[in-house]
Amino acid sequence: MDITTLIIGVAIVALCVLPFWLSGNARKRREKKLTDALNEMAQLKSTTICNSEVCGNNSVGIDGSGRWLFYARCKGGLRECIDLENVRACSIIDKPDTIGLSFATDAKTDTYIEFYNSNIEATSDDESRLAARWHKIVADRLAAMKH
Repeated sequence: MDITTLIIGVAIVALCVLPFWLSGNARKRREKKLTDALNEMAQLKSTTICNSEVCGNNSVGIDGSGRWLFYARCKGGLRECIDLENVRACSIIDKPDTIGLSFATDAKTDTYIEFYNSNIEATSDDESRLAARWHKIVADRLAAMKH
């Protein structure tokens, strides 16, 4: 085997591996950015995140006391802090074009956090499962607050 063949083979392998490596690094950077956003919001409320999750371009987390729910979206830079002590009910919105959680508050206003919107993202990955999982976490927390 001559040196030219070896160089061409290494170059081809590198070109095949490079997109996967770049994609993995971009995902890690996005996840870190979203986690940092949750932690910043928690610091503003003088608390810390004890349970969080990143899915696609969204992250959601809850503080240790279970009072604050934090949400951050990479696209559009949307950030929400929801005081669960003022929430009466939480429901899942799962339509073909949007997936999220709606919070009915004591002030008779609804807050909506959106995990998927077909106008922003091309495909829905695990957003339905994310919404169901966090609906259960919030519903359990709301039930514990009422007792």
